[in-house]
Amino acid sequence: MPPAGRRLATRLDIVGTPWGTLDALTPMRVRNLAPGGMLVESPIPLAVGSVHEFELIEGTITARVRAAVRHLSSLYHPGAARCFLMGLEFLNLDTRSSADIERMIDAQSVRAYHRGV
Repeated sequence: MPPAGRRLATRLDIVGTPWGTLDALTPMRVRNLAPGGMLVESPIPLAVGSVHEFELIEGTITARVRAAVRHLSSLYHPGAARCFLMGLEFLNLDTRSSADIERMIDAQSVRAYHRGV
């Protein structure tokens, strides 16, 4: 067993451009959805200007989109962990993804109407 605080493997710092990718599944709450982008609440911040792949799921509708982070701000809930609000702009949406997003927006509008919002 290694001494306390010692790692079994050495860490190496990457100098220059990173050569790998990381897929992380982190649920994010969509606060606002529009044909051109969305506002999400996330437990982790993503760098402004970075581009990511997202899967939007609303009932039986699923859309896979590429989006760029356009703005980021901290959000504080009393007694809760820190989270972030991120404005994302959709990039190069194909016809199917655009149609799926429109269906999601319509479904949300119908639910809001029935709740009396």
